[in-house]
Amino acid sequence: MAVVSTSVALVADAPSREETVVSRTARPRPSAARLAGALLAMSLLAAGCGGQEPAPEQATSAPAASDAGGESDAGGASDGGGQSVAGVPQDPYPATPAPDDFEVPDPCSGEGAYGAKVGETAAPDLPERAGETLTIEVTGIDGADAELSATLGDGSPREVEALTLGETATIDLWTISVTSVCGDSQQVEFDLID
Repeated sequence: MAVVSTSVALVADAPSREETVVSRTARPRPSAARLAGALLAMSLLAAGCGGQEPAPEQATSAPAASDAGGESDAGGASDGGGQSVAGVPQDPYPATPAPDDFEVPDPCSGEGAYGAKVGETAAPDLPERAGETLTIEVTGIDGADAELSATLGDGSPREVEALTLGETATIDLWTISVTSVCGDSQQVEFDLID
């Protein structure tokens, strides 16, 4: 935007007449180097190369597979097939300890509304909640601890912290409580707490 200054001058040969003189101050033109620098900065920002250091996981030298099925020469996603997505490990669903006054019964009581052997999913199926399903799989037994994984709907299985008798885990809209862990038969049973 140009700056406009206005001045009024009295002309000596015509004292009764005033003339308005308008002068415009032109903006200095940017130098070619400044213009080139600004264009370079804008193109780098548009390309997503804002000069930031790569995150540690981006600096690895192991090649990542692309969506096109090949590997890129530069160790990242190829231009032909999109970009690869690295899986982010999810924390296990946390266990809530049993109440302080909880008396631990025999670990292999055989009691519980739901149960499964190691490597199987719990039966009967847990009820749907808010149109979503939950599948519990027994992945192992370690002493009196049940090792479980939980899958919401069609999602990926997610580990549940090891649960022993009386402990609970809240998985989205469901809370389960382990009621029996039988190492000999590799069977775990639990109840659903509403």
